[in-house]
Amino acid sequence: MKAKGYSTIAGLEKLTPEEIKARNLETYGNQIRKYRKKAGLAVEELADILQISKSSVRNWECGLTRPDPEFLYRMFSILDVEPNEFFGIGGIGTILTDKERGLIAQYRTLDAQAREDVETIVDAMSRKAYMRKLRSARSRMNTTIDRSRYVAAGTGEDWNENPYSETVVLYDDPAVSRADEIFTVNGASMEPQYYDGDKVLVEYCTDLKNGDIGIFYVPGFGGVIKQKAYDRLHSLNPDYDDIFPYEQGAKLIGRVVGKITKDMIPSAEDVSLYAEAMATLKE
Repeated sequence: MKAKGYSTIAGLEKLTPEEIKARNLETYGNQIRKYRKKAGLAVEELADILQISKSSVRNWECGLTRPDPEFLYRMFSILDVEPNEFFGIGGIGTILTDKERGLIAQYRTLDAQAREDVETIVDAMSRKAYMRKLRSARSRMNTTIDRSRYVAAGTGEDWNENPYSETVVLYDDPAVSRADEIFTVNGASMEPQYYDGDKVLVEYCTDLKNGDIGIFYVPGFGGVIKQKAYDRLHSLNPDYDDIFPYEQGAKLIGRVVGKITKDMIPSAEDVSLYAEAMATLKE
């Protein structure tokens, strides 16, 4: 990742003096002033350490000029700031805290045997921490199956006789734990509760109470998502007709126990941790 600044001198020639000053100020001047003050140094003191004039430092901080690499690298050490921190480049391991710097300084005072002892302890603690991370991933996530089966919230949606099956990892909650399969809603007949494209979590069952939302298969019509009523399968959206199961031979597949929301979807890193945990942890 490139730091803020300019890639070539030629690029600077295309900028107006005002633009160059603004860029210098943003990239160098404001940062030099910030970390100089944080280090408790006056302009004169920083200039004396660098063995340059006070006006040179003032010109940097005002954006009139920018420091040569020689002075910039020396300032990183003098002002106790890492290059990535100075240029605002984020990322794991790029910026040390004061505590981390202190630990490194202490480590450097140790003799060879003491350093080896510290490294052994840190290695063991790191392994234990990683195992805790794996156990946490296993406890926070669960799986269910998505066979790419659509259920109509409108006209029927027939199912493939040999559907593709995929194991889906989700952050665990009661609905995820109960779910046996994921179905995808197709259509608008169950709005406003379920919308086209929603993925619903379904628990296989043989009976529903009136008012429950279920997944049904209707011969000649396909898979549907409907609310069970006394003598029919009800569409929540009044623009759509109900289904009369006794006349049409509807077969209950399962009860809808929830739908997948964004907060249920784990990051790729967490999915990878969960897979490793399931493959390596025996408890």
